[in-house]
Amino acid sequence: MARLKRIPIPLSQRWRRFRYTLLPVLSFAGCVALAAVLWQRQGLSPNAVGEVEAVRIDVAAGTDGLLVALPRGQWSLFDVVEKDDLIARLDDRPAKAAIRTVQWEVRRLEKELTAVEAQTAWDQARRRHDDSREAARLAWDIERRRLDVLDRKALIEVDRVELKRIEWRLDYLKPLAEQNAISKMECGEEEILRDQVVRRIDENTAVLAEAESQLAVAEKRFEQFAPEHIEVTRLLAPIQAEITMQESAIEELVLQVETLEIRAPISGTICQVCSWPGQHVRQGDPVVTIAAATGRYIVGYVRQEQRIRPTVDSPVEVRVRLPNSPQIAARVERIGPQYELIPERHRRDPAVLEWGLPVRIALPRQLSARPGELIDVTFKTWEDDSRDDGSSG
Repeated sequence: MARLKRIPIPLSQRWRRFRYTLLPVLSFAGCVALAAVLWQRQGLSPNAVGEVEAVRIDVAAGTDGLLVALPRGQWSLFDVVEKDDLIARLDDRPAKAAIRTVQWEVRRLEKELTAVEAQTAWDQARRRHDDSREAARLAWDIERRRLDVLDRKALIEVDRVELKRIEWRLDYLKPLAEQNAISKMECGEEEILRDQVVRRIDENTAVLAEAESQLAVAEKRFEQFAPEHIEVTRLLAPIQAEITMQESAIEELVLQVETLEIRAPISGTICQVCSWPGQHVRQGDPVVTIAAATGRYIVGYVRQEQRIRPTVDSPVEVRVRLPNSPQIAARVERIGPQYELIPERHRRDPAVLEWGLPVRIALPRQLSARPGELIDVTFKTWEDDSRDDGSSG
């Protein structure tokens, strides 16, 4: 009898068998593989947020005064400055007027000292006592030399103020002369004036040193007349007090002249202009705010419920929050002493208060991040430590 041909199984029946037998097995295997991938990714995902240190410094006026325009023009927003660049300067006219006042006081005290000296000389001539006369002469000589020292200091301060003004102008004219925007003769005239002022300062400084040396010699000689100088000291007490007051005024003016220039304490970018030329500022008023161009470290916070125990020099991984950015190895530099309130930018929900342990992380050179930028940080967890311990054992 002829062999009968087999009837093929319908496709619907085959599909039904596949769904009931193989599909559950394949689905289970796929879920297991996907879970493994997700678990691995979760282990590599960041478990903390860090922030690159952002330094912002308010550059303040060192004394009261009127801001004047710089030869180069006013600094503006986002201008880049280098450390010790001249940011602003105060009007030097009040300092000059104060120095002239001290000079007039020195002249007046010299006249008073001459009058008292003449009167005392008349009294000493009647007494004809050599030691008393010599003690009186030395006392007048000391006070005169103190006045000479004051006078020279005042002259030096006047020239110092003038020198600063010329140097400010030269800093502005030299680049223009190099670009042939102005005549080099104009720049040369300013250099000649500067050299003249420098020469005067050097000469007065040498004379001042000689006057201070002579003053010290006179004071040493005067100490030898201890019994005789008591009466002379009483006569000179009012003038000595005024001379001492003028010496203090000169010292104060020296400090004031040094604070006329407001310079950048760090290199960075001007992120805020608080005062402009023509404004009166008081000591401590901010003129500009400078933001540092780079940070020195990263600060992150570890929450107490996280299974993380950072230690000094423990390895971490950091990366910027950009697509396909690589993980970069870093290390923990410092650990805070106690848990503190986490800044709002670092919280998972800004409306919920969170506390964490601050950790300072070294900023890798390869990490291209701006100050204030948020960084993803991956710390080792306790499970990582236990795996490391088990593998090493």
